[in-house]
Amino acid sequence: MTEREIQDLLREMRDEPVPADSLARVRVGVENRTVRRRWWKLAAPLALAGCVVAGFLLLRPAKAPVRPVESAPIEVAQVQPPPETPVRTAPRPKRIRPRPQRVEIVPVSIRIETPDPDVVILFVN
Repeated sequence: MTEREIQDLLREMRDEPVPADSLARVRVGVENRTVRRRWWKLAAPLALAGCVVAGFLLLRPAKAPVRPVESAPIEVAQVQPPPETPVRTAPRPKRIRPRPQRVEIVPVSIRIETPDPDVVILFVN
């Protein structure tokens, strides 16, 4: 079949009327699919509204404001002058740090051969 023959066949099919029972079956099938999902359209806004209302109820302010407790007058402490003679402290012992030991670094290399003879992986330290 050529493309021209297919176009002619489709034009002929377009001119034929569609049986009423076929239309009814398609409409019932579409309605059944959409009815199942219709409750989501109502459930999502209701859940969001419930969360907002719960937030307002849980975070509302206290009914009576809290009044501050009357406290005694604040007393100001008197500042004492520093002592006449400085206080001597014992001298700190000197910390002797041990010298770091020399560590010889030995170069290490790892060679990994792959199944491909052109690819070789080398790890060099």
